[in-house]
Amino acid sequence: MPTSRRDKKVELTKVRKHAPKKHDHVKKVRQYVDQYKRVYVIALHNSRSQKVANIRRNMPNIKILFGINKVTALALGKTPKDSYRPKIYKLCNYLKGQCALLFSDLTPSELREQLDAFRSTEFSRSGTLSEQTVRITAGPLQKFPHTMECVLRQLGLPVKLVRGVVHLERDHLVCTKGDVLSPEQCRILKLFQHEMSEFRVGLIAVWTNGDHTQELEEEDSYAMRTSLHPEVTIVCRQLDDGQYYFIPEPGVMKNADMDGDLAMEVNED
Repeated sequence: MPTSRRDKKVELTKVRKHAPKKHDHVKKVRQYVDQYKRVYVIALHNSRSQKVANIRRNMPNIKILFGINKVTALALGKTPKDSYRPKIYKLCNYLKGQCALLFSDLTPSELREQLDAFRSTEFSRSGTLSEQTVRITAGPLQKFPHTMECVLRQLGLPVKLVRGVVHLERDHLVCTKGDVLSPEQCRILKLFQHEMSEFRVGLIAVWTNGDHTQELEEEDSYAMRTSLHPEVTIVCRQLDDGQYYFIPEPGVMKNADMDGDLAMEVNED
């Protein structure tokens, strides 16, 4: 007789979900607290699993631990009474959003210097914040084949074919700094080979064994300044090798007249 679709399995015993994993996480946190002198709360900007794995592989003197913030706070202790180590409970105030614990014997300045070596740019993903204002200069786009004209037009670019060469009819604003990027904007940035998202690790706070808990976010933000220019204009140029490339040039665009024509004022910096 076939099994009825209405039949449902009813468990007669109740087991707390993920209980063993949570206990293992608490055990790991406390193990690393005993092993290292300092515990950092870090934030990963534009995180990529491959980048984190690269840090772990090239910095064997540290441990990076991800987990649910509530479980991590439970391992550290939420109050002075149940704090696993003196004053380490204060780190719980900084466990907000997407963050992780980093265990190391390095000082903040030493750790900052080593982590800066892993900063790199990547193609932006949909839903992330734009870190630059990006514009594309009007003119021929010889790097694209003529078959790309319909693709670029579908993405909202004002293009046309002139003697088999794709032309951008007017300067086009792709995105503004601080905007949430759409899938179309990300596709345009990738087609024009512009990597805008920068992977970097920020230090939020640190606990030092036998000493105190110190906030680092404001101080570290100055030491972790982004290498990206706030505004760029992408131009298509032919270089000495005879090939065409998309080149991002730092600059500021402003209205030239009431007709909406644009002119670029190149930043002398």
